Amino acid sequence: MKKIILSTVAVAMSATFLSATTNQEIKQEAKAAIMKMGKTLKSHMKKNMKAGGPMQAATFCSQKAKDIEKQVNASYKKGVHVKRISLKYRNLADKPTADEAKVLEELHTAFDAKKTLPKMIVKEVGKNHYKVYKPIFIDKGVCLTCHGTDDVRDAEAYKIVKEKYPHDKAIGYKMGDLRGAFVVDIVK
Repeated sequence: MKKIILSTVAVAMSATFLSATTNQEIKQEAKAAIMKMGKTLKSHMKKNMKAGGPMQAATFCSQKAKDIEKQVNASYKKGVHVKRISLKYRNLADKPTADEAKVLEELHTAFDAKKTLPKMIVKEVGKNHYKVYKPIFIDKGVCLTCHGTDDVRDAEAYKIVKEKYPHDKAIGYKMGDLRGAFVVDIVK
């Protein structure tokens, strides 16, 4: 049953069909880029949380996370760029484009219907141009320190976030929620 649901979601979300080889190559390239970005951001967050708790982690995230993303993106080969997107974004730089928002809406619809989401979605957006999406879930309690509901969020740390991002939408999450997605833009 799980395979049927996964296939149905993947087919429904795929506008263009790629050869299996091309699809696999694109996924491998995207996976390596996502892993590098995810590990780098996570290691900095852990380091700051350990050194100064939620206050230092919130300060780091609001002041340095985008710089680190830029540095990591500069290390990829030409034509590869990774970012995080969400319908409930904190930073305007994480606001999805129209095509990205459509994919996020489809993911949220499937998630809300309790369907198994694909690990990665490859969209061909032009000749030799692809976008690969990997869903991001709230899977660590520490994420709720700044992204959780009012009763869970660290009030002092969130003051730092709110000062930097007065129109923040990235709150109200619970464990297991779909937060958004990594999107890897690949131009071959």
